[in-house]
Amino acid sequence: MESAFKKILLAFDNSEASRVALQKACDIASKFESEITALFVSSGNKDEGFADSKKFLEDFSSSKGIELDIIEKSGKVYNEVIKLEKEGDYSLILVGSHGKKGWQPFWMGSNAFKVISSSTCPVICSQESASDLSFDNILLPLADSSQTRQKISYCVKLAQAFGATVHILGVSKSKSKDTVKSVDAYVRQAERYLAERGVKYTVNTKYGINVPDTCIEYGASVNAGLMLIMTETESSGIFMDSYSQQLVNNSPIPVMAVHSRDTRLTGAAGY
Repeated sequence: MESAFKKILLAFDNSEASRVALQKACDIASKFESEITALFVSSGNKDEGFADSKKFLEDFSSSKGIELDIIEKSGKVYNEVIKLEKEGDYSLILVGSHGKKGWQPFWMGSNAFKVISSSTCPVICSQESASDLSFDNILLPLADSSQTRQKISYCVKLAQAFGATVHILGVSKSKSKDTVKSVDAYVRQAERYLAERGVKYTVNTKYGINVPDTCIEYGASVNAGLMLIMTETESSGIFMDSYSQQLVNNSPIPVMAVHSRDTRLTGAAGY
């Protein structure tokens, strides 16, 4: 994963949420020397806000000292985002997940999740309320599935780059003895993995709770600027589709969704 986040794809429509996504993209690019491509998708009308979006992108990136390519496409947003991700071999996608303007009807509900579930790289979704959040604190929920640990490699890369504290949260809607034993084991493994790499961390566990609400509430309590989830279905229910969508659509904390089919995770020491 030495080349993590070298190519970033930003889906941009000039809404407040997509401007937050732009801010996050630039923050990451400054740490990883990433290339950023901003994609604007119109329905066919060339005057459909592209000129204003292009100017904002150019002015903002210039103020940050970051170069970015700007591409305009026509068609369905979901199709164009995924098509470009496949063609360009991007390592990270950023989108604004809500907003009163722009693509709100697209990004709300199950349609937003299509980008996450169809991509082969991680996707960070940000709401407009996340504009003041930094990456100084990262929330790492862990459930009772071996796949839940695969996102830790990305977590470590980000934590090392930003000098962040990782807040490990073992969670499950179940309080069974087997579940607690399984999650506790994954938490201890994560602790060792982070400690060996010099990453600061805290640990907490919560069982028998509403998982999405608990993740959001705990993330707010530790001032998390990012929450990492896996998009595969897990037996505990934490990252089953309905829960993932709740987190993506409702979390004021930016959510980074990682898919287990991500080939960049291969050889990442089981994490």
